[in-house]
Amino acid sequence: MTRIPIEVPRIPSKRRPVTLFALGAVAACLFVSAAAGQVFTEFPIPTANANALGICEGPDGNIWFTERSADKIGRISMAGVITEFSVPTASAKPEFIVAGPDGNLWFTEFEGNQLGRVTPLGVFTEVPIPTAGSGPSHITVGPDGNLWFAEVNANQIGRATIAGVITEFPIPTANSTPDDITAGPDGNLWFNEEDGNQIAKITTAGVITEFPIPTAGSAPGGICLGSDGNLWFTEYNAGKIARITTAGVVTEFPIPPPSGGPLHPRPGPDGAIWFVEEIGNRVGRSTTAGVIVEYVVPTANSSPFDIVAGPDGAMWFTEEQKIGRLTTSTETEGFFTVAPCRVADTRTTAPPALAAGDDRSFLIKGKCGVPATAKSVSLNVTVTQPTAAGAIRLYPTGQSRPLVSNLNYGVGQTRANNAIVPLGADGRFVVFAGQATGTVQFIIDVNGYFE
Repeated sequence: MTRIPIEVPRIPSKRRPVTLFALGAVAACLFVSAAAGQVFTEFPIPTANANALGICEGPDGNIWFTERSADKIGRISMAGVITEFSVPTASAKPEFIVAGPDGNLWFTEFEGNQLGRVTPLGVFTEVPIPTAGSGPSHITVGPDGNLWFAEVNANQIGRATIAGVITEFPIPTANSTPDDITAGPDGNLWFNEEDGNQIAKITTAGVITEFPIPTAGSAPGGICLGSDGNLWFTEYNAGKIARITTAGVVTEFPIPPPSGGPLHPRPGPDGAIWFVEEIGNRVGRSTTAGVIVEYVVPTANSSPFDIVAGPDGAMWFTEEQKIGRLTTSTETEGFFTVAPCRVADTRTTAPPALAAGDDRSFLIKGKCGVPATAKSVSLNVTVTQPTAAGAIRLYPTGQSRPLVSNLNYGVGQTRANNAIVPLGADGRFVVFAGQATGTVQFIIDVNGYFE
């Protein structure tokens, strides 16, 4: 569980060394288990011994991932076509990646001691981190529109503007080993301290509060915001998934034995929390009530490491040598595609344009083939002709407005992004136009639904 110091080649905190073996033909492998209802598809990464780590959905509708040993950033389309881009700095060891507020992908370079930025076309920019040997790891977008990241070796949390200005904040607990980080529902950032055995929050001004985990030596290994408005984290050593409220109240749920090193919980399109089990070679799913189901990854000893919801409604995850995709069919959820269809366009069918500060609801059920039984919808949303910079937030009717945006834009920009949005009881969701003044045109295209 101890991270190897930066002077020696680092094996990620909970990832075993790469197992060397010969790859066969570069083709997807499909595995179906009728009993459990899950469908796995695995896509070999072209570069041998890539050691894929972090994964995220990009602004272009593709999935992006890091290749730590290969020093590359990978992109995989929904059809499984992989393109790789070499990081400029040799031996940079890219770790985790996130879609930035500027339409680019941002990632950490653990050995390069830099943040990297890559456009969807593969053009790189690198930003040095002030503290030498800081060991940047996980990265996320904060509610302030900046990039926030954990510095494992320096025991700090870093903040970077999209212009590359970095500020660092020391963590009160020494040698805490900060790891994963996410935006919370309270306007703060939340992160886990692997060796400090704590969950912590940091304000956008850099004030840190720490909360101890009840189970000693649990080694928290990831954190995310759940659909219930709480933070969820995994306990690698304890074999648990846990929930913490913004007030710091922790509830733990044991994962059915034998638990196998749970890591990196992420919200799914079904409202559940999904995670990987690196040692157990499984993908897990927990409801917000703590009901857990596990799925065995077809490739033995694949070391699944990070997971994300894709624009297709599936869960995509990294393995050492492959990218995996998992869809499930249960009594409570299922994804159904519809032919791409425009539900609303404020320029034509749904005027007027959104005004600054507007919360406007749009009816989805009963339109474009979305039935009355739909619980959430898969969308492509577009903004155009904004008269001021701003951000769009989407949420179901009857719920509070979230703090995290779905789409950021500048003056005059046309920008689009994929989103999966739960629907309210009335079949609607709400669009909030977060800009100071003026208006923005908004377009909604639906391509599927969950029920």
